[in-house]
Amino acid sequence: MKLTRHVQALLVGAALLGVRHAGASAEECPLHRELPVERQLRRLSIDLRGVVPSYEEYAAVEGKASIPDSIVDAYVASDEFRQQMRRHHEAMLWTNPIVSLGDFIFSLTSTKFPDSTVVYRMGPQSASKLYRGGDGTHGCQNKDQATLGYDPSGLPNTEPVGTDAVGPYVAEGWIEVHPYWETDPVKTIKVCAFDAQANQNYTLPDGDPNAGVHSCDDTFAIGKAKSCGCGPNLDYCINTAVDLSVKASLREQVMRLVDDLSDGSHPYSELLTTKRSWVNGPIAHYFRYLAPRKQITSTVNAHVAADGPIPELGYMDASTWVEVERQAPHAGVLTLPAFLLRFQTYRGRANRYRIAFEGQYFQPPSPKDTGCEKDTDDLTRHCVCRNCHMTLEPMAAYFGQFTEAGSLALTDMDPSYASRAACLKSAPFQSSAWCDRFYSLVPDAVDPDITSFRLKPLRYADVDHPLIQPHHDGGPLALAEDDIQSGLFHEVATRQMFAFLMKREADLDTTSPTYEGNEIAAIAAEFKAHDSLPLMVASLVKLPTYRRMP
Repeated sequence: MKLTRHVQALLVGAALLGVRHAGASAEECPLHRELPVERQLRRLSIDLRGVVPSYEEYAAVEGKASIPDSIVDAYVASDEFRQQMRRHHEAMLWTNPIVSLGDFIFSLTSTKFPDSTVVYRMGPQSASKLYRGGDGTHGCQNKDQATLGYDPSGLPNTEPVGTDAVGPYVAEGWIEVHPYWETDPVKTIKVCAFDAQANQNYTLPDGDPNAGVHSCDDTFAIGKAKSCGCGPNLDYCINTAVDLSVKASLREQVMRLVDDLSDGSHPYSELLTTKRSWVNGPIAHYFRYLAPRKQITSTVNAHVAADGPIPELGYMDASTWVEVERQAPHAGVLTLPAFLLRFQTYRGRANRYRIAFEGQYFQPPSPKDTGCEKDTDDLTRHCVCRNCHMTLEPMAAYFGQFTEAGSLALTDMDPSYASRAACLKSAPFQSSAWCDRFYSLVPDAVDPDITSFRLKPLRYADVDHPLIQPHHDGGPLALAEDDIQSGLFHEVATRQMFAFLMKREADLDTTSPTYEGNEIAAIAAEFKAHDSLPLMVASLVKLPTYRRMP
């Protein structure tokens, strides 16, 4: 298409900032003047699609007074708009988990022998000590296990190797295994024979407090069951590449939910309320095989029934996404692993929610505070701290049905035990670490000698803190629904989108001559009614403010 000289000139000028001539007066270039239609198009295209318009698109608006609605509708229906909405929500939600999904206890480490042979094994000393004796720092020999064989019970045969400060130790050889993360079906790696064991279960004998059959794919198996290793195809173990792949998939899981809302096919409020989620191969593999092996003292991400079914996908099915329906207490992005692992404390989750969906920030209080307590664990009473925590603690309770430092839903756990001994009796393998991880000691309000073990998020659920228990029981969904019903959710989302498009905050000062609150409120009210993200964005870019000179 041949362009007119006028359009060609505008294309060149569109790359510039349109700075006024040094000698021009305010009357000659008033701030309320609308942008030329070609510059309106350029701004619209960059904001909604992240790209400049084509020559043909510029030509299509030549001579028009404003951008036709049909162009706005086409832009918000484009795939580029979906990508822009991803960027907007990434900035709002901080979707990058900051923890290692691997764990030293089941993460593979490598040893390179003098002949350049690389052999892998699990890292923890407890496992190595159980396998080989000594102080637990030793691996296997650089020798094919086929030359050593196996004993009648199936355990790898070993040879004496040496003595350390603890005592003598032995070593087995290696075997070749095709790991689950390897794309080449014939490629193998060398793994110490003990660590490469493919058994799925082990048995503790009668007389043992935990007698019976137990899974090798469990944090309690490592260092306790000599017949347990990394499982078939090393399914129960992880390396750095797998860790990065799963975290990338967890970020994409959030963005897939955002995609569902960006085309208007689902109400935007489902961002905080839906129980739908998307799962691919790396996520399925992680929660089926790797999450159960996380140490209790680390982040805990065990999969429970409320998380929905794990699709029958292999680790290599990274591009295959299956929709999964979760159950209560799940609530949109607020309970996806990427959010729970990015904000690992109840307070951190509540604060991010407050910023992202209520548009509010905590302000440092004055250091002068009277009528408070200087020495108390209750931050709603602690001097200086209480000014923020009187708001933060009740809000943090909404997230109490999920563990801190992890994504595990606590809904299947008993809310309390009469004593620590009672907790230990019910804990897996009578683990004190398990009890201390999820429960805290709570003295009786009347008789301090009477103590109970209560889930940590319910530590302060008492008459002095009447909101903790109902907020905990309501979960994140109750918090979200309150803000949706009140209109705050849609109002804040509208303000944030205005800032995304205008590259500045809206002027909400009622005394300002450029007050923009009425326009924002009107669009927010419409947004609450239709609950469509594309329609809200289309309304914003049609505002006279958006078409004016910056």
